[in-house]
Amino acid sequence: MELLWLAVGIMIGAIATSACWISWNYAKKKRNRKFRKRSRQVIKSKSISSLKSWAQNLQNLQNNIRNNQSGNPLKPSEDNGQPNETTERRLWETIVDLAPIGYIQVDQDNRLAVCNQRAATMMRIVNHQQGLIRKPFLLQLIRSYELDHLVEQTRSRSAGSQIDWVFHPAIPDPINPVPEAGRPIRAHSIYLERGQIGIFLEDRQEATAIAQQRDRWTSDVAHELKTPLTSIRLVAETIEPRVDPSAKIWVERLLGETARITNLVQDLLELGQMDVGIEPTLNLSEVNVAEVVRSVWKTLEPIANRKKVTLKYIGDEQLTVQVDESRIYRLLLNLLDNSVKHSPSLQCITIVANVVNNGSANGDDANLVIETIDAGDGFPEESLPHIFERFYRVDASRTRSGLERGGSGLGLAIAHQIVQLHKGAIAAKNHPETGGAWITITLPYSDKNQIN
Repeated sequence: MELLWLAVGIMIGAIATSACWISWNYAKKKRNRKFRKRSRQVIKSKSISSLKSWAQNLQNLQNNIRNNQSGNPLKPSEDNGQPNETTERRLWETIVDLAPIGYIQVDQDNRLAVCNQRAATMMRIVNHQQGLIRKPFLLQLIRSYELDHLVEQTRSRSAGSQIDWVFHPAIPDPINPVPEAGRPIRAHSIYLERGQIGIFLEDRQEATAIAQQRDRWTSDVAHELKTPLTSIRLVAETIEPRVDPSAKIWVERLLGETARITNLVQDLLELGQMDVGIEPTLNLSEVNVAEVVRSVWKTLEPIANRKKVTLKYIGDEQLTVQVDESRIYRLLLNLLDNSVKHSPSLQCITIVANVVNNGSANGDDANLVIETIDAGDGFPEESLPHIFERFYRVDASRTRSGLERGGSGLGLAIAHQIVQLHKGAIAAKNHPETGGAWITITLPYSDKNQIN
């Protein structure tokens, strides 16, 4: 009897538990259905609201453009339904004014005709719209002779050009001068009709700050690497005579790699010194150009012989110049090393050296010009403005074989630095005949007896 009542109690408990579970599950499903329904309504209402907001913004934008153009809705011409010339000009003015970069335009007399808000902000022009009414001269509002020179250069060539410079705004109150930091600017000019010139102005302040931060970081890292690299080299030199002959090749490879990284660190440190305005001391001496060229080539001969690449020197064998021999050696080593790596087999690398008189009767204004010409693929046109930037590498497709390893991207940057230390100039382009790299170095020259 007791077992019967126990079984009945268990059955009643199971039924009650099942009923509770079924009720709870039904309530949960019902609540979820209500939540999904409510969510769909909210999403639908938000979508409709977003669509209405987008449509309203689009309508406002159209109205603003129309108001900026003519104060009235656009009126198509009666002939073909296209906007007339006045409407197109107003549309162009609106686009220029709303552009994210600066734009100015001068007429044939160098009077400022167009100046958008972005350009006025960069060039520190106050009330530029009222100033444009009287059409002032460019130099009246923007005291930048670099910009004025760009305008004249573009007009004389009838072609666009580009310059980078640091713009220093004029001091508004000479009695209480408050110096302002210069603003790096890049200007792109275009030649327009009837002698008019358009100039797009790009603010390079942020890009310059990022580049300076990168250079500072690399200089710090290079400084920290100098001590451990020295320790590694000393350890390798110590154990080299003690290892088995079969393992000696690995120690030699370790020493070679350590020397390569040490040179890279030294290059970074020297570039960092230039960044902070510390110019390395030049040990000037009378250097024979032909001898230093052949000395550099002797260093590169093992690599050149593998590709059967030869050197041709064109110039006076007795030509000498006052330079720092070790730095000029490094300059030519970097240039010829690139030429060897990127030249096809069985080709010739040419070096031309001569002295050019720039018109002075007594020979005071003379330059030594050294040209390196190879027969490789040359530089891509889009890379030419960046060739001398540190860590910049041209596309690896220039490498024709597996004999070359990728460089650090510092060779031409260091070459540029060495030329600057000698108060010279360096330029890179592609040779019209060989199609290869054509690098021209111009250095000051003072020996009057050897001027051509």
